[in-house]
Amino acid sequence: MSRDAKELERLARELAALTPEERAKVLAVAERADRFPAPPRGWRPKVLSGSTHWDGGPLTREDLYNDDGR
Repeated sequence: MSRDAKELERLARELAALTPEERAKVLAVAERADRFPAPPRGWRPKVLSGSTHWDGGPLTREDLYNDDGR
């Protein structure tokens, strides 16, 4: 990624000067660098569960929905 237009122009010239094989390698490395790393083997996300109490502070259902819940 470039920081400004001049650097972007320089990078574009460098990329254009590469052979097709070199260009393919550079683009493959750039694509891999942009991806998130794979999670460790056996990792599972935590399961979110509901709560038994209201965490919304002083807000009430009536404030949110303008009704009394019926």
